[in-house]
Amino acid sequence: MINMTDKISIILPIFNVGDHLRGGIDSLLNQTIGQENLEIIMVNDCSTDGSGEIIDEYGEKYDCCIAIHHEKNSGAAYTPRNTGIDASTGDYIMFLDPDDRYTPDAVETLYNAVKENDAQIAFGRFRRIFEYGGVVQKSYSPYLDNLDKAYPDETFESENFVNVPDFVWDNFLEDLVYGKTNEITYQRDKAWDVIKIDNIEEEPDLLKMHPAVWSKIFRRDLIEENNIRYQPFISGDDLAFIMETFLKAKGIVFLNSFMCYDYYIRDLEDDKSITNNVNVRLLDELMESYIYCRKCSEDYSKAIKNISVNPHLLHWTYTWKKSPFTKDENKLLLKKVNKLKKIHQTDLKTKWLLSSITTALETKIFTQKE
Repeated sequence: MINMTDKISIILPIFNVGDHLRGGIDSLLNQTIGQENLEIIMVNDCSTDGSGEIIDEYGEKYDCCIAIHHEKNSGAAYTPRNTGIDASTGDYIMFLDPDDRYTPDAVETLYNAVKENDAQIAFGRFRRIFEYGGVVQKSYSPYLDNLDKAYPDETFESENFVNVPDFVWDNFLEDLVYGKTNEITYQRDKAWDVIKIDNIEEEPDLLKMHPAVWSKIFRRDLIEENNIRYQPFISGDDLAFIMETFLKAKGIVFLNSFMCYDYYIRDLEDDKSITNNVNVRLLDELMESYIYCRKCSEDYSKAIKNISVNPHLLHWTYTWKKSPFTKDENKLLLKKVNKLKKIHQTDLKTKWLLSSITTALETKIFTQKE
């Protein structure tokens, strides 16, 4: 048991994850920080698979568990996440996608990091687990680490979103897309366990990482005083939330060698997450989130402006290329890319990236039949 006066609220957006739900909640109940220091807010977005009954069961059995049920399905995680924020009472706020798992000491370690450094955000690394393929990847970090030694039996790879050899990605495309390394406060010639900054301009490269809201702890005043909530995007709501919090945060701590989260990739035909069910709405709203993030970064440095969008464009393009869209759907997406293009013209590389995407879309539209 840990002697502390702070309460940590952990919010779970829940929709039809019955087969995975108990494992996610149990990973919170078994945290080393102790149930007495947690407020687990489970928000059911009108599930039809029994998830609602499961969270009611936990709510009745555990004092730290609170079950909330929406009367109308929102169709995405942003609404239940916002419901959870509004209902929470904790001094710190965290998020868990209920089909994933926290490592046993995740909450305690992140809490200690944010508290001891008087920061408003602390976060760690996560493991991307392809559940049915037996492959494990470590999340991307712009800093060197020693994690391969810590996990000798697992396969770690960098975030290579495109179908090219790793050598080509590591030596050419990664730098081109992610941009020039911004070695402002921490050099990149040695491994770092802890990165501590007062504001994001000291290390813009932190924004290059996956916008994983669930690998982070946020001090409540950061969210409330800046009136930050999840934006209404079916995909990209997490990116917008991270962009706003990182831009506004006074004190950020990154634990480069700490694995706090197991992120399970659900990609089977009969067991897919919402973001693995690709449709035109998903890519349309993802591009809207890029536009939102770019507008948020307007008063910041060129590095921040570029990183707010550029690293994510490759993922968007890769997803588009492997998805069969109709001619009308591609026209809709082209309009949205052109909308971003009008406001995001910071340098030649940025213009090249966006021009490449628009050219690909235009070519596809021209060759498609009605």
